Amino acid sequence: MDIVEQEDMLRNIDIRVSRIEQILPTLATKEDLKAYATKEDLKVYATHDELRRGLDEVYEKMAHRFDVVAERIEGHVRMVAEGHAGLTQRLEEVRAKAERDNARLDRRVTRLEGQR
Repeated sequence: MDIVEQEDMLRNIDIRVSRIEQILPTLATKEDLKAYATKEDLKVYATHDELRRGLDEVYEKMAHRFDVVAERIEGHVRMVAEGHAGLTQRLEEVRAKAERDNARLDRRVTRLEGQR
Protein backbone atom coordinates (compact mmCIF):
# COMPACT_ATOMS: atom_id res chain seq x y z
CA MET A 1 0.00 0.00 0.00
CA ASP A 2 1.51 3.30 -1.03
CA ILE A 3 1.42 6.60 0.81
CA VAL A 4 -1.55 8.01 -1.15
CA GLU A 5 -3.67 4.97 -0.33
CA GLN A 6 -2.67 5.21 3.32
CA GLU A 7 -3.56 8.89 3.42
CA ASP A 8 -6.97 8.14 1.83
CA MET A 9 -7.56 5.40 4.38
CA LEU A 10 -6.63 7.74 7.25
CA ARG A 11 -8.89 10.46 5.86
CA ASN A 12 -11.80 7.95 5.67
CA ILE A 13 -11.11 6.81 9.22
CA ASP A 14 -11.01 10.43 10.37
CA ILE A 15 -14.40 11.11 8.69
CA ARG A 16 -15.90 8.02 10.34
CA VAL A 17 -14.54 8.96 13.76
CA SER A 18 -15.97 12.48 13.36
CA ARG A 19 -19.40 11.01 12.62
CA ILE A 20 -19.15 8.69 15.62
CA GLU A 21 -18.13 11.64 17.83
CA GLN A 22 -21.27 13.50 16.71
CA ILE A 23 -23.53 10.52 17.49
CA LEU A 24 -21.98 9.56 20.84
CA PRO A 25 -23.43 12.45 22.90
CA THR A 26 -26.96 11.50 21.79
CA LEU A 27 -26.68 7.89 22.99
CA ALA A 28 -28.12 6.92 26.39
CA THR A 29 -25.72 6.10 29.18
CA LYS A 30 -26.16 3.48 31.91
CA GLU A 31 -27.18 6.33 34.21
CA ASP A 32 -29.83 7.47 31.72
CA LEU A 33 -31.23 3.94 31.46
CA LYS A 34 -31.67 3.55 35.23
CA ALA A 35 -34.94 5.51 34.95
CA TYR A 36 -36.46 2.75 32.83
CA ALA A 37 -37.84 -0.60 33.97
CA THR A 38 -35.68 -3.69 33.75
CA LYS A 39 -36.80 -7.18 32.78
CA GLU A 40 -36.93 -7.98 36.50
CA ASP A 41 -39.17 -4.97 37.16
CA LEU A 42 -41.56 -6.09 34.42
CA LYS A 43 -41.99 -9.63 35.80
CA VAL A 44 -44.63 -8.39 38.27
CA TYR A 45 -46.94 -7.42 35.39
CA ALA A 46 -49.16 -9.81 33.48
CA THR A 47 -48.02 -11.07 30.11
CA HIS A 48 -50.07 -10.79 26.94
CA ASP A 49 -51.10 -14.45 27.23
CA GLU A 50 -52.14 -14.02 30.87
CA LEU A 51 -54.21 -10.97 29.99
CA ARG A 52 -55.78 -12.85 27.07
CA ARG A 53 -56.72 -15.77 29.34
CA GLY A 54 -58.16 -13.33 31.88
CA LEU A 55 -60.24 -11.63 29.22
CA ASP A 56 -61.42 -15.00 27.93
CA GLU A 57 -62.55 -15.96 31.44
CA VAL A 58 -64.37 -12.64 31.88
CA TYR A 59 -66.02 -13.11 28.47
CA GLU A 60 -67.18 -16.62 29.41
CA LYS A 61 -68.63 -15.40 32.71
CA MET A 62 -70.39 -12.48 31.00
CA ALA A 63 -71.75 -14.74 28.25
CA HIS A 64 -73.10 -17.16 30.88
CA ARG A 65 -74.63 -14.30 32.87
CA PHE A 66 -76.18 -12.89 29.68
CA ASP A 67 -77.70 -16.30 28.92
CA VAL A 68 -79.18 -16.49 32.43
CA VAL A 69 -80.62 -12.98 32.16
CA ALA A 70 -81.97 -13.70 28.65
CA GLU A 71 -83.72 -16.83 29.95
CA ARG A 72 -85.30 -14.80 32.76
CA ILE A 73 -86.45 -12.15 30.30
CA GLU A 74 -87.90 -14.85 28.04
CA GLY A 75 -89.79 -16.22 31.04
CA HIS A 76 -91.17 -12.79 31.84
CA VAL A 77 -92.14 -12.19 28.22
CA ARG A 78 -93.88 -15.58 28.18
CA MET A 79 -95.80 -14.63 31.34
CA VAL A 80 -96.82 -11.29 29.82
CA ALA A 81 -97.92 -13.05 26.62
CA GLU A 82 -99.97 -15.57 28.61
CA GLY A 83 -101.51 -12.73 30.63
CA HIS A 84 -102.27 -10.86 27.42
CA ALA A 85 -103.91 -13.97 25.93
CA GLY A 86 -105.97 -14.38 29.11
CA LEU A 87 -107.03 -10.75 29.03
CA THR A 88 -107.91 -11.01 25.33
CA GLN A 89 -110.06 -14.05 26.04
CA ARG A 90 -111.72 -12.33 29.00
CA LEU A 91 -112.30 -9.20 26.89
CA GLU A 92 -113.96 -11.32 24.19
CA GLU A 93 -116.20 -12.90 26.84
CA VAL A 94 -117.16 -9.47 28.19
CA ARG A 95 -117.77 -8.16 24.65
CA ALA A 96 -119.94 -11.19 23.80
CA LYS A 97 -121.91 -10.76 27.04
CA ALA A 98 -122.33 -7.05 26.33
CA GLU A 99 -123.60 -7.87 22.83
CA ARG A 100 -126.06 -10.41 24.26
CA ASP A 101 -127.21 -7.92 26.89
CA ASN A 102 -127.50 -5.22 24.25
CA ALA A 103 -129.53 -7.53 22.00
CA ARG A 104 -131.84 -8.38 24.94
CA LEU A 105 -132.26 -4.70 25.70
CA ASP A 106 -133.02 -4.00 22.03
CA ARG A 107 -135.72 -6.69 22.06
CA ARG A 108 -137.24 -5.30 25.27
CA VAL A 109 -137.19 -1.77 23.87
CA THR A 110 -138.76 -3.02 20.63
CA ARG A 111 -141.51 -4.85 22.64
CA LEU A 112 -142.12 -1.79 24.77
CA GLU A 113 -142.34 0.44 21.71
CA GLY A 114 -144.74 -2.06 20.14
CA GLN A 115 -147.02 -1.89 23.18
CA ARG A 116 -147.53 1.83 22.80
